[in-house]
Amino acid sequence: MQRAAAVLEMFRLLAGLAGLAVGLVAGGCRSPRAPANPSGLSTLAPEPPLDGPAVAALIPEHVRERGAWAEAVVNGLGANGLPVDRGSVCAVLAIVGQESGFEADPAVPGLAKVVAERIARDEARLGPLGEPLVRRLLAGRAPDDARTFAQRLGVVRTERDVDVLFRDIVAYHEANHPVLFGTASLAGKLFDVREVRALNPITTAGSMQVSVRFAEEWARAHPGKASSPGEIRDALYTRNGGVYYGTARLLAYAAHYPRAIFRFADYNAGFYASRNAAIQAKLSLLTGRRLVPDGDLLAYEKDGSLKDGETESERAVRNFAERSSPTLSAAAIRADLRLEKTLELETTATYRAIEHAAAEQLARGRGRGPGAGVAYAILPEVAISSPKFAGTRSTAWFAESVDRRYRACLVRAGVPAELDRDPAGGAPARME
Repeated sequence: MQRAAAVLEMFRLLAGLAGLAVGLVAGGCRSPRAPANPSGLSTLAPEPPLDGPAVAALIPEHVRERGAWAEAVVNGLGANGLPVDRGSVCAVLAIVGQESGFEADPAVPGLAKVVAERIARDEARLGPLGEPLVRRLLAGRAPDDARTFAQRLGVVRTERDVDVLFRDIVAYHEANHPVLFGTASLAGKLFDVREVRALNPITTAGSMQVSVRFAEEWARAHPGKASSPGEIRDALYTRNGGVYYGTARLLAYAAHYPRAIFRFADYNAGFYASRNAAIQAKLSLLTGRRLVPDGDLLAYEKDGSLKDGETESERAVRNFAERSSPTLSAAAIRADLRLEKTLELETTATYRAIEHAAAEQLARGRGRGPGAGVAYAILPEVAISSPKFAGTRSTAWFAESVDRRYRACLVRAGVPAELDRDPAGGAPARME
């Protein structure tokens, strides 16, 4: 029994390491789900596709291996069935520049110190048992590495270092404690996840800081690429793999955004977060309820599955419906809101009722025509924490920073200022 208890405590320490997931980088803290039917995209204007040298010319001059990065962008867009035009290229380059500075596996300043401090807090929380348990947890080593886990933790520099180390620790204890490790309910009872591997602190990876969960879902939907979780994670740390999955995450879904900045906010906060934040703002206007426009109308578990509980946004929709759209039942509202991560939400009775009522109220208040002042999208209010900068930033800060890079790229590409719009906007077309 004592041995079993000790092993359970070691797994709890693994959960402690997972606390690093609060933000090893400035990228998206959430892991948005891929849309069920990714759509093809319209371009800024019909134009011949850019080749490698043309894309390289749009990359800042200080970047090393501009030709190789250009090739990765051209291949990533092409492999996802997306246009290799100036708007799409500049959007991808802006994200790469923001998230990694054109590094396939970017180093995180002070990462080893962050890890050490986290482990020290876990030791203190466990009291007298803390030090021997941590020592035991980190005394193992991978078959192909002479260093102990503790030695490797002391020199981690990049996300991949932590990612691979965590996978090695889990594999080591899976081999040495197979009974406990294999208990189906263990992970759920201890850590509120479906399996111990889900505790891996690296949830976004690579030059574009792609959600690992999105990459796994995209790979499953597009056979021929890496298939196992380990292969997908390894691919994200390569130049080509990071750009391939990042390009899909950024551009392979249709929205009606007037400007690219809202797509950049979605990249950080989740699919359609900018549109949904505008819905929350309209609900605040219609009901008088103070809603934080964070872009999530419903609540989600760590693995992206839907929670059963009712959110403040859903309560606001029901309150609105009781007064203005009594034909909308609670069940119908919940069914419509479940589509919030898709374009299909805009076809629902709930969305149309909110849009119509907000347009009417704003028109009455401002003495202007229907629809006046009703924004399709606003920047969500979501906080970002990361060792890459002091203090806390926000999704708006991220989107605005990426947008500045995007605009600078458009200038280099010779795109007129009036064409500064969402490169993937417009009516969706089918992408094979």
